Amino acid sequence: MFFLSLKHPLFLPFKIPIFWAVLFLAPLYVGALFSGAPKFLALAESVLAPLSLWVCLRLNAKQRFLFGLFVGFGMFYWTALSFRYNTYPLLMPLIVLLVALCYGVLFYLLLFKQSLLYRVPALWLASYIHPFGFDWFVPDAFFAYSFFRVDKLSFLVVLCALALLVEKRLNPLYARIAAGVLLVCTLQMPKGTPPLKGVEPISTQINQADKWSVATLKLNIDANFTLINQAIKKHQKAVILPETAFPIALNKSSLIPLLLKLSQDITIIAGGLYEEGKTIYNSTYIFDKGNYHYAHKVILAPFGESMPFPDSIANTLDRFFFGPEVFKLGHAEHFSDFNTTALHLRPLVCYEGTSAKAYKNSPPYLVVISNNAWFVPSIEPFLQRMLLKYYARRFDKTIIHSANKSPAYILSPTLFGDQVFK
Repeated sequence: MFFLSLKHPLFLPFKIPIFWAVLFLAPLYVGALFSGAPKFLALAESVLAPLSLWVCLRLNAKQRFLFGLFVGFGMFYWTALSFRYNTYPLLMPLIVLLVALCYGVLFYLLLFKQSLLYRVPALWLASYIHPFGFDWFVPDAFFAYSFFRVDKLSFLVVLCALALLVEKRLNPLYARIAAGVLLVCTLQMPKGTPPLKGVEPISTQINQADKWSVATLKLNIDANFTLINQAIKKHQKAVILPETAFPIALNKSSLIPLLLKLSQDITIIAGGLYEEGKTIYNSTYIFDKGNYHYAHKVILAPFGESMPFPDSIANTLDRFFFGPEVFKLGHAEHFSDFNTTALHLRPLVCYEGTSAKAYKNSPPYLVVISNNAWFVPSIEPFLQRMLLKYYARRFDKTIIHSANKSPAYILSPTLFGDQVFK
């Protein structure tokens, strides 16, 4: 038996920030690979999620900026993919770099000191830090598919347990025992949820390049009605179509009477635009028993739908990226809840579903509709699912998600019991 010096070549990867970034991101990428195997996924995430936090506690402070740079790239490179569909696709590398730099700075601050008394509270509070209003960096969400509880107190206890293992000045045996006890206290007995019957979220496969094409508009709308009629034949209580499934100002279209007629047989929930003067809303329409309602999107995605800057700068950027303003994208002031024949629900559009604000005082079911064609192929669909699962468990809600270009699913408020519709 022999012991290797830390200067030995075998330990070289531990000196490279990208190595630590890969370990940190393991819950996300391994989760995406094994999302179809729930029991293995739970076992893997129960190991990888604490490992991800251990990396942050253990990381040498000198590596923190480059570590954050690689983490930002690995988690959010996909944010630049939407530029494929505007007039400046060559800006994609620059956008990726700016996003990575942003998270390099964030981790520079989060891991500023080597002291665990600094890092534990910093990491615990990290999910409240939203650069430019973008709130998809939630380290707590790495536990969404694990056997651990997902409340903020349990997250803090896990951090403290890992800190005991990292701190070298403590008695190793006592520290391990104490850490083990703390980790056991944060485990949750795995439970399943009975499947939700009679509700069918739809997954469509429309390329983003065709989404707004006049040539394919009628074909795509006809496909929507085919899906609705198929759901009626299967005696479903509700059918849910993705964000902007109807890529028109639906409130001013001739489709309303037909949708109202079909709603006598099934509750129809679908994404569409709503036009009012020179303002366009990204909205959810609900057709139920011959009546219809709509809910406008409340939280607009930063940069994609709103510029998180003062108006003078924001308007300039809008004109640069999107051309002269013809319509303004509006938003509602508050969320709306509806008690339909099928469900008591709150409708949310894509980015809203990953915001904790959307879950406060909400009914038991949240219907989220998305158009992921902007970002595929990428890690974005699973990162979105991980965040949604985290909020489903944290707030004890059932989330029904209909998406374009990624699977549709129903997420249970317990570890097991998700339903996937492809």
